Amino acid sequence: MDHDLKQPDTTHPKYTPANRRHTGAAMRWLLLVVVVLAILGASALWGPGRGGPDPADPNANAPAPADLQAINTELEALGDLFGQVIENQRDPQPVIERIDKLLASHPDSAEAHMLRSQALLYDGQSEEALLALQASLKLKPRQAKAHRLAGNLAMKLQQYEDARHHYEQAMTIEPGNGESAVFLANIQLKLNENDQAAATLLTALRRNSELHSAYALLSDVYAKKNKLQLALDQAHRAIETAPTDNPNLRTAYTLKRAALLRRNNQPAESLAVLEALPADARLETNVLRDTATCWAMLGKPAMAAELYERVLKVDPSSDLAAAQAASWRIKAGDMDAARSHVQTLRRINPRHDALIELERKLNEPIEPPSP
Repeated sequence: MDHDLKQPDTTHPKYTPANRRHTGAAMRWLLLVVVVLAILGASALWGPGRGGPDPADPNANAPAPADLQAINTELEALGDLFGQVIENQRDPQPVIERIDKLLASHPDSAEAHMLRSQALLYDGQSEEALLALQASLKLKPRQAKAHRLAGNLAMKLQQYEDARHHYEQAMTIEPGNGESAVFLANIQLKLNENDQAAATLLTALRRNSELHSAYALLSDVYAKKNKLQLALDQAHRAIETAPTDNPNLRTAYTLKRAALLRRNNQPAESLAVLEALPADARLETNVLRDTATCWAMLGKPAMAAELYERVLKVDPSSDLAAAQAASWRIKAGDMDAARSHVQTLRRINPRHDALIELERKLNEPIEPPSP
């Protein structure tokens, strides 16, 4: 599978002390994305036939050998410098300025435009990065990975028709690449082209029956069409084919299936799916929330409260767990336990947003049971 900039995210924060380090984790994720992009760029810049014209593009004009050597030397130096910027989390502007200087004298270097797009993306300039990618593709159109990356950037900027164009181009260049098909289907689904999205995904799965992301998105297509059993079947196939070394992805697919079961009024089955997850995954925020919802649907809010109380024992400083435990105890009618959790919440975080509402509910008069 190609390692381009991915769409949606599948990780979930946990109710552990480590959860408060999410900002650092997000930065590491960003750096990982950029490192992958740098690798992608390096393969285009210094792989076989480095710096030369696209052999499939008869209109490409190759520079003279001396100029080509000078361009390659400067690009290699800039690539190394950009790698240092990433590694040391430095300002990429000096690199961007040197690339701009190179492009001023060699505006026809597709590889320089590609490297510029990566530096701009690292600098948070998504729109400029997309323009640089498009400049690279205009000079060297048959770059499937670059089209996928351009499509993902256009998708991020909600330029859906541009994203569609880039994904279709990527599929034309690499017909067997399922990732391009999944990205295209995602655009089609977003534009309510549900039948076209299903057709795109089924075609991709006929080429590659292990394409887990296609099963996951096809589940969304069928759910949108209210074909819940088909959606459940596809979610199950996504879990079966997901890589075993990516637990976050498997958890995301499991949450999808569990949500469909609840939507199909099968809370017990949904609960069983969630409780079959590994112990650490069951502590993830979304898993806890969905498990509590299952207990509520089964008419057992006290079980939902116990779920968060167990989390509090593991992490006594979790204000979210304290708030949820209090909320579910109120729903279960156990006001004494709820007050205890509110006191805990006030001690952990006296400014927590839930405190006012929880205290209001605790002070509401209790209605007598109906005769």
